[in-house]
Amino acid sequence: MTIIAGFRCQDGIVVCADTQETMGDAKKNVQKLQFHSGPFYDDEKQAMINADLAVAFAGAGHGPFVDKIVGRAWNSVRAVSDIWEAADAIEAVIKSTYEEFGSIYQTGNCPHAELVYGIKMGCHSRLFHAYGPIVNEKDYVSSGIGYYLADFLSGRMYGAHLTTRQCVILAAYILYQTKEHVEGCGGESQIVVLRNAEPSGNVECKLVDEVTEFLKLADKELGELLLSSANFSEPNELVDKQFGETLETVRLFRDHHKGELEKHRKWWNENSFLGITIECDDLGIAISTDVPQADQLPDEQH
Repeated sequence: MTIIAGFRCQDGIVVCADTQETMGDAKKNVQKLQFHSGPFYDDEKQAMINADLAVAFAGAGHGPFVDKIVGRAWNSVRAVSDIWEAADAIEAVIKSTYEEFGSIYQTGNCPHAELVYGIKMGCHSRLFHAYGPIVNEKDYVSSGIGYYLADFLSGRMYGAHLTTRQCVILAAYILYQTKEHVEGCGGESQIVVLRNAEPSGNVECKLVDEVTEFLKLADKELGELLLSSANFSEPNELVDKQFGETLETVRLFRDHHKGELEKHRKWWNENSFLGITIECDDLGIAISTDVPQADQLPDEQH
């Protein structure tokens, strides 16, 4: 049981997943979303290659089979020359893996997996959905037991004109709603961004948590405002007053959760390990790392 989804944005790709796995009455948290990136050392060229390559895989279905396909798919793209070669290589791996295991299992018993994956290389990014061995490129896609609700919400809110930062918020909202209302979805919310011109990586867990908590509160306030604004019998003055009160309430929620995130980041910056400083962007993705020389460390850290 799961919910996974992917969004193509104007500046990249966003892929998200929950972490709950259900087996009968038992539940446990598992990693359903994997992020991989270059560079790699090429023995033939004796140089590092593909520093701009990044791939995010989210899987639903038979867990071990998902892991097998993802491991093979990632290994197949390490030395590709462009994003189109990478897309072809992953699709070929998916098909060949089904062909291999289909000949091992009895007819109709081959494990099934669905993958939502994004590829970023150079200034290009692409989003794909693999339903078994069938692969299609997508603008938006969801899978798992929560896909009905995810598709409903995306139908109201998603558009390819959105930025990756906007789709991170949309992903957090969809994961929150599916975990809240669909049995079998739960655990942590995990989000990865693949950006055409900025660093790619896992969105900071604390940011996802604070955004989710803010959306829970703001959703209720704005829902009540929607109902009131459609009441045409109310005088405009009363509606304007409610608009102002709701805006102030939502701003207070926003300031609180923004402040909690800033306190968390300040603590981490002040308690860096071995003096290592990592500069992150607003999504919590590392953009630079400063490692001090040995003679710059305090005596107790030598």
